[in-house]
Formats: sequence, structure tokens, C-alpha cells
Amino acid sequence: MIIIFTNHARKRMKERRISRAEVAITVRHPDVIEENNGIQIFRKRYKLSSLEVVTEVKKGKLIVITLYWQ
Repeated sequence: MIIIFTNHARKRMKERRISRAEVAITVRHPDVIEENNGIQIFRKRYKLSSLEVVTEVKKGKLIVITLYWQ
């Protein structure tokens, strides 16, 4: 599936030092997936914290809305 980043998500990636590779691994191999009203949250543990990627699917593409370390 194609992963598209919103401008907001790209800004947060830069601020929070999150790489595209970390996002791709998180959405392809998550430890946990939560879903609510079409919004999915993918969570994956990395060393001392977890990466959470908030997404929605539109026209067969995964749109990354925001992301953060937990």
C-alpha cells in the first residue's frame, strides 16, 4: 500500500526526528492496531518508547495524519 504524508505529518516527523523508514516499519509490522471511525493508529515499540502513527485510508492509499513518540 502506498503511504502518503500530510504536510502536518512531515512537519512532525522533522520536529520529532522520526524517519520514513520507522513509519513504514510501524505500519507494516505494528505491535498494536487501534481503529475508530475509519482512523487507524499503528503502534510499535522502539527501544525505550513507542511510535504511534495515526492514519486513514483514502482511495487505496494510507494517509499519515500525525505521528508521535509515546
